[in-house]
Amino acid sequence: GVSVFFASGDQGVWGRTGYSATGTFHPEFPADSPYITAVGGTDFATKGTIGDESTWADGGGGFSNVFAQPSWQADAVNAFLESDDLPASRYYNATGRGYPDVAALAGTQNAYFISYKDSKFTGVGGTSAASPVVASIFAIVVNERMAAGKTSMGWLNPFIYENSGAFNDVTSGTNDAGNSPGFTATTGWDAATGFGTPNYDALLSAAMSV
Repeated sequence: GVSVFFASGDQGVWGRTGYSATGTFHPEFPADSPYITAVGGTDFATKGTIGDESTWADGGGGFSNVFAQPSWQADAVNAFLESDDLPASRYYNATGRGYPDVAALAGTQNAYFISYKDSKFTGVGGTSAASPVVASIFAIVVNERMAAGKTSMGWLNPFIYENSGAFNDVTSGTNDAGNSPGFTATTGWDAATGFGTPNYDALLSAAMSV
């Protein structure tokens, strides 16, 4: 009955093991667990402009080599696997749990501006920044539900896959971490940005109707 959000990783499809010209992609744990809500990364398409988003090249994503594809994501993932713009099948396990589930701003082209020690300021990014952003948005949605006399939402992954319209679909960019190949964002769920970034109004509406 509890949701745990986790960053999808900051090394693209190659993971912490790193790029290998002859190897396979390296799925990240715990992001590849079906019990985790994995948050991938985006960047604004135009530097300094809050608007259209593209895949952050370093955002983790792919298919687990440990966990099988859960039933609640089967339709969305299999639709993605029928697309024409996929890496060669030898790079990944198409029967594994696909991730990320959703995404948020992570690229440092448009960084989060934060204050830290001794009132210094700096810009930060990464999916470790994107993950708490998405978690915070869902927390606000849950607060609205509870204020209306409804329950908390518990484990969110099935809800997310039943309500893809509650997210801003990201349809450009590839999470290749500056190498080749990687997964390219497309319409609907993809292994680069999941269903995309939260659309608060649509997400709140969907959550209040449950």
